[in-house]
Amino acid sequence: MKKGIFVWGFLFVSAIYAAPLEIRASQETNREKLLHLFSGEWVSRALYVATKLELADQLQSGSKSIEELAKTTNSNPDSLYRLLHLLEGFGIFEEESSRVFTNTALSSLLIKTHPDTLHALSLFYGEEIHQSWDELLNSVRTGTPSFQITHKQPVFQYFKENPLRRVLFQEAMKEKSMAVIHSALSSYDFSRFKSVYDIGGGYGQFMEGLLAKYSEIQGVILELPEVVDTIKQQTKGCENPRMNLISGDFFISVPQGGDAYLLKSVLHDWDDEKCREILNNCHQAMDENSRLLIIEVVLLPKDFSIYANCMDLLMMAVTGGKERNLNSFKKILENSGFVLENVYPTTTEFSILEARKVSRI
Repeated sequence: MKKGIFVWGFLFVSAIYAAPLEIRASQETNREKLLHLFSGEWVSRALYVATKLELADQLQSGSKSIEELAKTTNSNPDSLYRLLHLLEGFGIFEEESSRVFTNTALSSLLIKTHPDTLHALSLFYGEEIHQSWDELLNSVRTGTPSFQITHKQPVFQYFKENPLRRVLFQEAMKEKSMAVIHSALSSYDFSRFKSVYDIGGGYGQFMEGLLAKYSEIQGVILELPEVVDTIKQQTKGCENPRMNLISGDFFISVPQGGDAYLLKSVLHDWDDEKCREILNNCHQAMDENSRLLIIEVVLLPKDFSIYANCMDLLMMAVTGGKERNLNSFKKILENSGFVLENVYPTTTEFSILEARKVSRI
């Protein structure tokens, strides 16, 4: 009997290993892909630590040994080497010679003074946002943003009440916006407008770029009073006589008189009901010749929207908002008295949606 069991077991194992090689190779490839996804958090944490230690800044003047870097960052040399060795596999830093590292094009973006720096964004994602991901399961089950579960209050209220953390938030949003602003200004002709009203315009980066490129345009930024105060204190561009700062709340009202009403990275912060409140207020402020310009990520099918889908989950976890596909944009626009006329892609993941006001029956 034991001999029979042994024989059948041998035949079973032999059958497995005799399976077509392409099937086994496919299984191994799928396993490897999944393991790489499992390790994604480890890579992002390593990237955060490298940013926190300001390693890219340390290497800005040239290559340095691990021992030099460990001394200036108060780190353990062997542990620091292993961190950099991992990141090098993703093109972040390069081991120029044995235990001597230099910057790459990717790690250079972590230098604080780089014109396209993502230093603050890396810290922002690595701190409050990172902490929030631990509550993603509860967020999925309850529909409450995980940031709110973690920090006991909604994200915008949190940064309003924590001014020191708000500074990092401001810098992160500035950095994230720079490439989007450049691509939007390169992809769309604003010259036909005499005035552009930036509704929820943040700290004025887009308006600064717009007014610098178009000398005839008058600009208006509508923002909350505390944001307007910060713009006046920190933003040189607000001294431009063509820029008018208005304190207000786009959930209450929007100023009249604009040729173009701009909503950049606003709607994705909110659910459909809140978006309709914003759009309804824009509708009331606009005349029949005005245009509504929405600069947002537009979700595409499956593999075409991998990063955008990641952003969609981020919005769910942080603000309770969401990224939308084209049909969703059309629907909320139509429900608010607008018709979508054109969509202009940019060189980034963002698109510019142009809509016009239609009369309500």
